[in-house]
Amino acid sequence: MKYFSKDRFCNFNIHYEAFFPFRYFCECMEKLGIRNAELIAGHQSLFMDDKHISNLTEQKKLLREHNIKVGSLCAQSCRFQYQFSAKEEDLREASFNFFSNGIKVAAELGAPLLQVNTGWGYMNEPKEEVFKRMTEMFGRLCDIGEKCGINIACESLRPQESLAGATVRDIRKLYDILNHPRFKVMIDTCAMGVSGETIQDWFDAFPAEDIIHTHFQDGTPYFHLVYGDGKRSLNDDLKALYDNGYKGLISQELTLARYYQDPFEADKRSIAAFSEYLY
Repeated sequence: MKYFSKDRFCNFNIHYEAFFPFRYFCECMEKLGIRNAELIAGHQSLFMDDKHISNLTEQKKLLREHNIKVGSLCAQSCRFQYQFSAKEEDLREASFNFFSNGIKVAAELGAPLLQVNTGWGYMNEPKEEVFKRMTEMFGRLCDIGEKCGINIACESLRPQESLAGATVRDIRKLYDILNHPRFKVMIDTCAMGVSGETIQDWFDAFPAEDIIHTHFQDGTPYFHLVYGDGKRSLNDDLKALYDNGYKGLISQELTLARYYQDPFEADKRSIAAFSEYLY
């Protein structure tokens, strides 16, 4: 069955950003006929930090030339020093400034949302303390999002990555405490699978209209793989989105080491896997 238009397919450039320039990513997107991109900011071809945002003129020009819309902006938080649940006060403030800049970059590039995770804190401190810091961070960022017209879309992390944000229950608790119109949620099929959850669990936990984005990839359940390289059923996963009336983009987050060496080949296999289900 064809569940979604190809226009709902989105490619996250995370497997390009370390070793390939932004121009190459845009050229690959055009060759594949993909019109929606999720972009990661904080690296060499889309640089920002807690104090500076690079001039985005060239990136905006390339996006126009290759007919690419930015569906989501991710401020790099998994391999850099910035994160959402930092304990040290100076790091918390630097992280807040960094993610605030991410919101501003999202607005400048025309993205409707900043994709975020929960951060991790320290594994040997009380979960409640980590959760409190995370909640305070997102409250402040949602206020910046309100000023810039940008939603905050929060995913869970794997239990090995986060003390306070590894389950749908954690994200629901955060959602309820914040109760902010700019705070939304997203599904990451890898983190979800590692925690033993299903797509339906997420739609049962949240209003469908507040699940606004996905990181949609195969897994074992660990890892972020091209569908076909893991154990998930692409038909079943897409059907679950379709049956629940999902309206957002279906974004591929591919992070296996070999994908970084030849991201275009990984993307060709990814879009081929989806072609059976997209019209």
